[in-house]
Amino acid sequence: MPAQIVFISLYLGLISGRQPVELHAGPEVKSIRILVDGREAAMLKAPPWRAVVDLGSAFEPHGLVAVAYDRDGDEIGRTSQTINLSRPSAELTLGLQSDEKGVPVSVTLRWEHVFAAKPSRATVSIDGQKLRVDEQFHARLPALDAAHPHVIEAEMRFDDGVTARRELVIAGGQAGDSISTELTPVAFTGKVPGKQQTLDGCLSLNGNPLQTRGVETPDAQVLVVREPNAAETLAALDPGHSSRRSWRETEELNHRNALDPGTMMTYTWPIAKHLEAAGHVASTVFQTSASVSSVYAGMLEFLILDYVEASGQGVVDPNSRRRFADAAAVAGLNASTGAHRRAVVLVLSRSADQSTIEPAQARHYLEAIGVPLFVWSLTGPRPDLAVSWGEIDDISDPRQFRAAVKRLRASLASQHIVWVASDPLSALHVEADPRCGITPLAKLGR
Repeated sequence: MPAQIVFISLYLGLISGRQPVELHAGPEVKSIRILVDGREAAMLKAPPWRAVVDLGSAFEPHGLVAVAYDRDGDEIGRTSQTINLSRPSAELTLGLQSDEKGVPVSVTLRWEHVFAAKPSRATVSIDGQKLRVDEQFHARLPALDAAHPHVIEAEMRFDDGVTARRELVIAGGQAGDSISTELTPVAFTGKVPGKQQTLDGCLSLNGNPLQTRGVETPDAQVLVVREPNAAETLAALDPGHSSRRSWRETEELNHRNALDPGTMMTYTWPIAKHLEAAGHVASTVFQTSASVSSVYAGMLEFLILDYVEASGQGVVDPNSRRRFADAAAVAGLNASTGAHRRAVVLVLSRSADQSTIEPAQARHYLEAIGVPLFVWSLTGPRPDLAVSWGEIDDISDPRQFRAAVKRLRASLASQHIVWVASDPLSALHVEADPRCGITPLAKLGR
């Protein structure tokens, strides 16, 4: 079994630039090499196992790997995590403490939560036997028989209801995280050849054919980013205030410019909240609304909802900083979560964008992770923003709005999901044989 090495720093949101990395390692570890996308970013020769790595200025998916070496320079363990890819909102790691003979005697739970929620309770068991967990989320282990493997299972529940779990296997006095193999959903556009249920022979990774399973056309998610104040949206899209007339007219409006059944629409508001907790990585989160089904609201009605209606939260400070490009990138990350068809719609208005990233960076990130971006303008053609945002649909009159919705609907209708035996980061590099008539949405490195 490998030596134990775990990340204390867990990155659950979008990050870029120089970032601190901290690890926990067993006493047999004498040096640690940190790699970003296979390239050395730091070499640590002694505890504390801390470094700062540079992820570059753009939001891009990365693989962060830490390799542990013994006193002879031989590799004895490694751990990894993905960055800027969909992950759970909370994650848990287990740090073992050993006695002078190297025998594990206790375990400490460490965690990250993207919304800085606090743990409400935790359980730890070894081989099915529950252990006492103290207020520091530390538990002592019973005497272990090194001749047999042991399994430590931990669960932590947070005050927002989220639960994180982790498993650790100890064998021969050494520990290694349990490994689970999962199929990764890959989104592609095009027509599935014939009635086949797989795309075997169509997809490859690094030149090697990929086995595929379960081609699906699941439900779709559309994440919309727009100015929270609905006045400008309402004036542009519903100048006659038909949404405020009779019940019959409102019902007619519900089905006007509707997306196909099986589509859920959600707002990501361009209003950021900075969260910090002592000993944890600070995070910036963007407020979101509840999801609305296309069965109950057309795109027009959804877009003219005001902030309070759509989120159930308090009124936004009119002077708050609007971060449209940042919010679009976060919406893309959320849209890539799970196995569903997806799109992000950014509605441009007269509000100024005060994002920390450039629009081109947000576009690049969404292309890399395979989330189509549609940029709509309430204020007529915007050739001045074409370099920043690419193609922009003018939706300032009803005919053009209908055309924009039609393009969005067509994009969602062309999408499918196929499951491949690959890790999520490698899956962004999947390529398709042109003869199959399909194209993976993700374009990382292409």
